[in-house]
Amino acid sequence: MKLLIQHRHFKNEIAGVITYINALIPELETRGVEVKTISTREEQINNWIKLIFWADIVHMNSNDLIFALLCKILNKKIIIKYHYCFYQSIHSQYEQMSFGKRLQAEFKYTLPKPNYPLKWKLFTFVKWARLGTRLGTALIANRHTACSNFLGESCAFPWQVVTLYNPIVIKSESQPKNLHNLSTPYKFIFVGRLDADKGVDILLRAASILKDENRHFQILIIGDGGTANKLQQLTSSLEIVNYVRFLGKLSNQEVIAQLQDALALVVPSRWQEPAGYVVLEASSTQTCSIVSKVGGLPELAGTHGFFFKNEDIQELATCMRYCLDHPDEVINRGFLSSQYVAENFSSTLVATQFLEICEQLKPQTTIQ
Repeated sequence: MKLLIQHRHFKNEIAGVITYINALIPELETRGVEVKTISTREEQINNWIKLIFWADIVHMNSNDLIFALLCKILNKKIIIKYHYCFYQSIHSQYEQMSFGKRLQAEFKYTLPKPNYPLKWKLFTFVKWARLGTRLGTALIANRHTACSNFLGESCAFPWQVVTLYNPIVIKSESQPKNLHNLSTPYKFIFVGRLDADKGVDILLRAASILKDENRHFQILIIGDGGTANKLQQLTSSLEIVNYVRFLGKLSNQEVIAQLQDALALVVPSRWQEPAGYVVLEASSTQTCSIVSKVGGLPELAGTHGFFFKNEDIQELATCMRYCLDHPDEVINRGFLSSQYVAENFSSTLVATQFLEICEQLKPQTTIQ
């Protein structure tokens, strides 16, 4: 089988989609699948046509309507994977509803407010055009997948969306983590973009509660973004400078090393995060996660993680306090999390599920 994998990222760009593709390709190739990739952002349309014509099946990872139309014209089957929320209206708040009601909610959400300047009112038409592009691509695709159960459900499509997790490699020969591996005071780690959606301020305010209880711990903030200065100012105003370190952007190898030394990862997201890959990375190092109950985070953390209500500072502080009081249990939860991820997010399993979808697209032969 010849498989063409499409995406819209630049070469060497750090992105979850690229991580997914790079993890999937080697496993597919070991099973005899011939794979080529194409970035529809970087490559010219004549190369699109050439590669689409070459392929038996096309695996899309973006809502590129023109590319999908070319696949349709050339009679190629499309398996599309959704990596991000399909609708703007579920970015912060989500409730389950039918496809028709979801479209109505999206339409109302994108309507401009009466006091908006004219340019922002006109931008509403751009939002509708983008929604139309996403819907058009979805209608052309033959099979639909999503990187989490939450994301598939939130699409509210009248057709099936199969969960196809982003895989991660778990080293089976890794030694069990124990308290002697960890430096003291125990560390809680945040990894990600520094903006309001990620909720780092919630983590800092929870840390302030524990500081007032005279507890010993450290917070490591890994990443950069537009709110970095504000977060550093908040750290100072909360008088927790001695408890918090801003490490900036680190390489993946450096992030993994920090996760290995951490008591727990904290993911305090405000937005409906579809599938925070850092949760899987933490589990791969036998580090359990404390996550906000939003989007796909709870299903990635599994039953062995800790959970708190979105933006509930006190509840997050309670989770962190429990971790400091019961480090042995936290270490065991991290080990169980690594087993959970190995069983449900392996490249072997994801490749098998993907190939099963491919089999469904093969022409059915009838026996006379």
